[in-house]
Amino acid sequence: MKTSRFFGSTSREVMRQVRQVLGPDALIVSNRTVEGGVEVLACLGADLPVVDVTTAIAEAVIEAPTQPLEPIPAPVDPTVSVQPALSSSVQPPSSGQQRSTEIDLHSEATANLQDAIAALRGSLEARMDGLMWGGRQGPGKEPVNATLFRTLLEAGFSTALVRTLMERQPSDMTAEAALNWARNELVTSLPVLQHEEEFLGEGGVYALVGPTGVGKTTTLAKLAARCVAREGRDQVVMLTTDNFRIGAYEQLQIYGRLMGVPTHCVRDGDELQQILARYAARKIVLIDTTGISQRDRHVAEQAAMLYNAGRPVRRLLVLNAASQGDTLDEVAHAYRNGVGEDVAGCIITKLDEASHVGSALDTAIRHRLPIHYISRGQKVPEHLEVARANELVDQALASLTRTKALFAPSEADLAALWAAANRDGKGPLVDSAARRQLLASAIFHSQPGTLSSAKRQELDTAIAWLSADPACVQARQLWQSYMSDLAGRSDDLLSDAPLAMVRRDFAGACSRHLLAVHGQVTMKGARMPGGVLACALLMSDRGAALAAPMPQQAPGILSSFGGSTTPPTHANDALVARANWLSTQLATLPLVHVLEAGTAALLRCLSNAGLAWLSRCPSALRVLHDDRPTTLLAVSKTLGYLPVGPLVDFAEPAAGQVAPVLWVSGTEVALLAARRTAATPLRLVCARLINPNSGDIVRQLYGLTNVSAAQAEAAIVARWLVYQNAGLTAFRHIVHAWEAVPAVEGSQALARQALMAGQLGSACWQLAHAPSAAAMRALLGALMGYEPKLPTRLLPAALVKLFAMLEMAG
Repeated sequence: MKTSRFFGSTSREVMRQVRQVLGPDALIVSNRTVEGGVEVLACLGADLPVVDVTTAIAEAVIEAPTQPLEPIPAPVDPTVSVQPALSSSVQPPSSGQQRSTEIDLHSEATANLQDAIAALRGSLEARMDGLMWGGRQGPGKEPVNATLFRTLLEAGFSTALVRTLMERQPSDMTAEAALNWARNELVTSLPVLQHEEEFLGEGGVYALVGPTGVGKTTTLAKLAARCVAREGRDQVVMLTTDNFRIGAYEQLQIYGRLMGVPTHCVRDGDELQQILARYAARKIVLIDTTGISQRDRHVAEQAAMLYNAGRPVRRLLVLNAASQGDTLDEVAHAYRNGVGEDVAGCIITKLDEASHVGSALDTAIRHRLPIHYISRGQKVPEHLEVARANELVDQALASLTRTKALFAPSEADLAALWAAANRDGKGPLVDSAARRQLLASAIFHSQPGTLSSAKRQELDTAIAWLSADPACVQARQLWQSYMSDLAGRSDDLLSDAPLAMVRRDFAGACSRHLLAVHGQVTMKGARMPGGVLACALLMSDRGAALAAPMPQQAPGILSSFGGSTTPPTHANDALVARANWLSTQLATLPLVHVLEAGTAALLRCLSNAGLAWLSRCPSALRVLHDDRPTTLLAVSKTLGYLPVGPLVDFAEPAAGQVAPVLWVSGTEVALLAARRTAATPLRLVCARLINPNSGDIVRQLYGLTNVSAAQAEAAIVARWLVYQNAGLTAFRHIVHAWEAVPAVEGSQALARQALMAGQLGSACWQLAHAPSAAAMRALLGALMGYEPKLPTRLLPAALVKLFAMLEMAG
């Protein structure tokens, strides 16, 4: 490499000399201040010894792949005779004292060198992954899948969408080909507005809806400017229903005056109808709405007002690209499930502020929301453009960085964990202590060997609880069977194992009774079959969830594999069929069916079948008491209550709260019957949860039962009411578990998935409510990166992930 020395009185002058002699491709080797001016050493980029530097980098990475690389100085040949470029104008420095300063120049050469280092490290990691995974399902297969999976997750796409893509991915692809294939699949799947003429050609009324702060007002002004340029200012009008945000109407008025478009503020539905009737001749009406949180009940009220506007209003959901994926998913769910027609599509804003736009694209794909426009800035109207699928997907993938997290496990770490536990029967590669250290580092995102004693104790406590809880043990066993038989060849284990576990563990889990808490939940959302899922959660009379062995989907039974071949179509008939089947399967156990607000006909049907039941009822239910018609509320006020004790054995109080005290009362009543039908004598049990500090009634529960006082005391039945009230949340866990469980094949695909989701939901309910599961909840939160508390909806996904890691660790 040949270097040249340049001297000038100022930096500007010396750089001008460098450009004149060496051209724009010159690289600066050093820069220092000397007496009388500035001295620069420079060379041509072509003179750099690229091969030698790359070899040095490779050797450094191989020797210490997780250590930061030291900057490699450009070599200078001391034997090179440096000739001044302009001998007539360059003066040599004097021999006096020289003051030198190293200046870090962020040049293009430095950037290119860093990119080369990152690419080289990524290549080495991929090769290591290939060596680690090679012993499983063929050389190179798992590293490509794992790398693509992580790449798409880093881009912001959800696990549900990525898992769907992975299921369709062709085999025997290189990493580059797999990424190109995924890119094309995303472009094909992303719904966008094909032509603006389809949207604005016929005109109409358009309302921008969404949470606060997503940029609805600015986006409306941009859209209005496009409409004015397209149709003319006499065909456009702007309205706003935002009466809460200070200055919202004034801001829209300013835009309206600049464009010459009338602007009005709407206060209610009647005024909206009047203004729309006044501007019926206008081709395009744009409405800016109040920003409402997706968790606010006013979302439905806003949709109802727009639906009853007298003219069809097409809603466009405005999504903030800088928001998290879970938030965007909640927003889409809330605004799509409103009154009237579904939203027509969406507008994605703030793409210039988002580090990853994959979450917004993922929401549009999974919810089938056509993207009409995208916004990349604040300028009106320049920063609004029609969405292009290929450009958006390329932007999502271009945001990826191939940086290595020093203290987080990579595919190579997890592959080593798998190889440690599975060596084709030849024994582990490393001992159990080393595998446990690697497992702990993967869960707590720490460097192996640096875990504190408290964290190790937390891990041991959590794993011990997981291995002892019946619901979690059964969920893990079913998950192993489910994942090993995704083709659906064997159905017996999923249907029979939970019941066998309940029969086996009844004596240890229950005191005297087994409860079957019946409930249902709507199955709406991505990868959901629709309809209503109904099932029975088997609980011990101590408040511990055990299993959910018989899912049903209305209309009709999805089925226990030994259930009726003629599915009932009515909800009550389905419940009776489920109760009879469970009582038959668990005939040797004292089973009590617990349900909510059962009708008189349903309760009589259960009693006639010889089934024990407890029905939670509303306070306004009319009954006979002392031969006079009255309500449960009136009866409860005449009774004396006795304290039972705090519910510390069932649910852990929230921070800053105390466990409520249970007070109980009971009496005999009769269920009102139709004419010429005898009244049904029943037992009323009332449960009051009272705050021991203030004495306030936290909750009042009423239950009717055919279980006599000789079979169970009122205090015991009152606890069943409390368990039923809390057990209803288990059905939401089952819905979340459905999303976390991969789909299977076969004729019983939905039934198998429902059975797996039922058992996983039971385990998650137990995790969420058992006080002794605190260590496991903390462990799952650390695994998923949530501190200090893991969101409830992520419990099934976290538990499945932990199951997989425990399998790897052996």
